[in-house]
Amino acid sequence: MRVRMGVAVAGIVTLAACGGSGSSERSGGSSDIADKTDVRRAVVRIVAEGSFRDPDFGQTAFSGSGTGFLISDDGLIVTNQHVVEGAGSLEVYLEGEERPKSARILGVSECDDLAVLDLTGDGYSYLDWFRDEIEPGIDAWAAGFPLGDPEYSLTRGSVVKARANGDTNWSSIEFAIEHDANIQPGNSGGPLVAEDGRVIGVNYADFDAGTGTSQFFAIPAELAEEVVTELASGQDREAIGVNGFAFASEDYAGLWVSGVRAGSPASDLGIQPGDIIIELAGRPIVTEEDVSEYGATKAGYCDVLRTQGSDRAMAVSIVRFDTGEILSGELNNPDRPLTVDVSISDQITDETAVPGEEATFEYVKITDDTESVEVEVPVNWTDRSGTSIDFLGFTLPAVSASTNLQEFFDTWSTPGISVIAAPELDASNFESTLEFFAPDSCDYLGRDTFEGQDLIGEFDVYVDCGGVVGMFYVVGAFYDVYYDAMVIVLAQVSDESELEVIDQALDTVYLP
Repeated sequence: MRVRMGVAVAGIVTLAACGGSGSSERSGGSSDIADKTDVRRAVVRIVAEGSFRDPDFGQTAFSGSGTGFLISDDGLIVTNQHVVEGAGSLEVYLEGEERPKSARILGVSECDDLAVLDLTGDGYSYLDWFRDEIEPGIDAWAAGFPLGDPEYSLTRGSVVKARANGDTNWSSIEFAIEHDANIQPGNSGGPLVAEDGRVIGVNYADFDAGTGTSQFFAIPAELAEEVVTELASGQDREAIGVNGFAFASEDYAGLWVSGVRAGSPASDLGIQPGDIIIELAGRPIVTEEDVSEYGATKAGYCDVLRTQGSDRAMAVSIVRFDTGEILSGELNNPDRPLTVDVSISDQITDETAVPGEEATFEYVKITDDTESVEVEVPVNWTDRSGTSIDFLGFTLPAVSASTNLQEFFDTWSTPGISVIAAPELDASNFESTLEFFAPDSCDYLGRDTFEGQDLIGEFDVYVDCGGVVGMFYVVGAFYDVYYDAMVIVLAQVSDESELEVIDQALDTVYLP
């Protein structure tokens, strides 16, 4: 179950992720927005901290910076949902103030990618919505804090399209404003303003067309204002409490959950960061209609929420990537908690394992020639080697054992194992390392996770190698939470009885 989320979503839209300031004067007209201080006072920088789950790097402590803007003198702030959802804490930095203020989330919309925050205090400078007709060619300025830089930024451009496609892999709106006022990660949630300082739209995405130019998008004021009014009342809209994005890979299509808001329907059901929502209300999250040449969009997910409503009981199916399980339950129904439908690892065993005699091996400890790695292997696998291997310029200590090493290395019919110590490799090398050792002439079956006595990691399973019945495993592992030294295990087995050799190696490998 190789899930390549990074590849699947890279082509659609790059997150224009996510930052401002304040004072006590209302925005008014001006012939030159660049000299206008009222907009600057109303734009704020938002720092969100929490624990998020990235598909490539796993669970990480997260500190991200985005932009927002005040829409009332009593502290209502508009920003993007993807800036704040799932955050443990939010800090808002105002113009001219070194110490941040705390803010709480009043409401979010996962499909409109909007959120409203409430800032303590009052007397703030704020911005009005632009209510005139938006036409291509009108001047526009993007205000915010790109790349998390605490220094305020203002870029100039114009509206390119008034009604561009509004679907991305993390939102789905009726239409978007396309403009050419440059935005970057950190601008998300910031205002796109007209010459008089009124808000034309809320910046939320950029797209690399692959032609050397970028396109920038904002949620139009005529759509945003109605949603913001609802969120400001304390009501969520089209939201179950997840920060996620749609993707489609060879193995799964759905919504990758990177964060979950405490107390939300998703949290109450037990959905966790790292889960993949594959069905909602009986509908696949991502269908063929939801995928374009640029990747998957969130349109299908949002169609369900707009049809069913966020507060109704809805059947949900998820893949729990960490445990290799498919679970189902019902949102907003405490009588239908998540339960396991099937274990993917059981599926792999049932469908691929070759029946064999139940066997327990006797083991002996061996070491490599440099005494850098120790591991236990079957006593009767007497053909052994401790020669280091070359891996992309690194010399890695390794041990191998089999009944016949030459046949293990050259054919698909002889069982054997190689254990490689890679102290130079860390978690950032994980995916490329497993791909490097992927065998030729095999069918890829899937990926699963494991947790041993000292090691945790993932393994890929290959079958039908060269037309021979059996399995080949490529394992990448780390010592608990210390992700700065990798252990790689390559194993070939001919029946189920030999799978314990892999477990024994993972339980006994030691890097002196």
